[in-house]
Amino acid sequence: MLITALLCGLIQAPQPQGRFLLSHRPALPALAAKAPGAPGYGLHITTPAGQVIFTNLRFTPQNPRGLANAYGVTGPAGWGPYRLGVKLSGPLKYLKLDIEGRYQGQWFKIEEAVPGGAAMEAGLNEDWSIISVDGQDFGGSLNALITHMTTRPAIEVLALKAKGWGYGSKQRTFKIQLRKLDTPVDPADAALIPEDTEALRPILQDLRAWKVLLAQRSALPRFTPLPVDLPGGRLWAVRGTRNPHPAPGEPPDQITLEFWGKDPAVAPEQDHPIALWPEPKDGLSNGRALRVEDHWYRIQEVAVDTATGRLLKLALQPWTADVPALLGGATLVRDLGPGPVLTHREALEQLANDALVEWKTRTLPGLLATQTLGPTEDLVVRIEKGLLKMDLEVKGIRSRLDAQARAEAERRAQAELAAKGGKTTPAASTAAAAESEQLADLLDQRKAILMAILGSAKQALANLRR
Repeated sequence: MLITALLCGLIQAPQPQGRFLLSHRPALPALAAKAPGAPGYGLHITTPAGQVIFTNLRFTPQNPRGLANAYGVTGPAGWGPYRLGVKLSGPLKYLKLDIEGRYQGQWFKIEEAVPGGAAMEAGLNEDWSIISVDGQDFGGSLNALITHMTTRPAIEVLALKAKGWGYGSKQRTFKIQLRKLDTPVDPADAALIPEDTEALRPILQDLRAWKVLLAQRSALPRFTPLPVDLPGGRLWAVRGTRNPHPAPGEPPDQITLEFWGKDPAVAPEQDHPIALWPEPKDGLSNGRALRVEDHWYRIQEVAVDTATGRLLKLALQPWTADVPALLGGATLVRDLGPGPVLTHREALEQLANDALVEWKTRTLPGLLATQTLGPTEDLVVRIEKGLLKMDLEVKGIRSRLDAQARAEAERRAQAELAAKGGKTTPAASTAAAAESEQLADLLDQRKAILMAILGSAKQALANLRR
């Protein structure tokens, strides 16, 4: 039978608990592996509209409570044991006039009636299209229609004459006894297509379903939680997977590092991680900074299985500012890696400013009191070069922000003109902002702190030269 694809549905785990109104069971690994990314796990849910695999569980900063994908099971494994003996396509809209007036609705075209099948013996062949079965049109869903027909031994079909004499004017009701398969089908003999999620709402409103899915995912070697010891205690880290169906504006290759308060493989009562961190575009590496809850850390050692993507090792140490680098005009982009979230960079640059203020007050006086002429000259030169570098950085950010503002103003003006002329309006950019006025202000503060440090260093240098 011919099956049409449905829209992909991304599901956010809701908060309130509900009741299971639909039956569900662990998905057959061989069947779940047919979903994008070959996850190999999932919930197999039975709905009135058909069978659905719920899989590809992941957690992101944008959706910290959880996301997953639903896929309709199409093919013998997703249907019941009864067969009508036709190949269908559709749904299509029928709008032809007949002697009784205009008929308008969904219909399913019979492409082929199998010789000797139940439909052919009842007179339902390629000359007909199906309007409804047992009084239902199934909202135009071909998969729902097939699911209904294959799970009942007898059906009543309302059909429309679609070929030959009387085209578009003749309707007839067929009462048909379906044929039952002699042998059970292979439970993995099916394809998975992105599915709408409305029918799954009773399941998705119950957090227990999400916990079952989490337990199934955690049992796979790819998602084995890795213990990570931090000053505040032990957490468990899991490296997530990419979204096979990214939404508009969502990074298509985003992978999130999940931190759990308990091992989700043995304590699946948790329904979401306590912290999430978006992995940089070029992956995790030593020296990178990341935040777990309210604390910043630097990656001391990391290892990822290149074949599976599983996290094998992750050692973190509390983040400390590299003061010599900051004195030389360094920013924290390199600590975060390519494609950092703007709010993370702003937070880390603020932390660096705070560290410089403390170093200026607590460390610099003692350093200048004991330092000789050469090292003091080097310090002054380093800071002056750092100020020049920082000045160019701030000017570049403000220049780019001004250019973006002008481009957006121009786009809006064009959109207004296009709207007045009935034309398509230019779309606004969905790219995440990489810089901001606040970031420029933070680096301006850095310049002021460096100027204060430079003043003390120059005074010390003048004293040493006397």
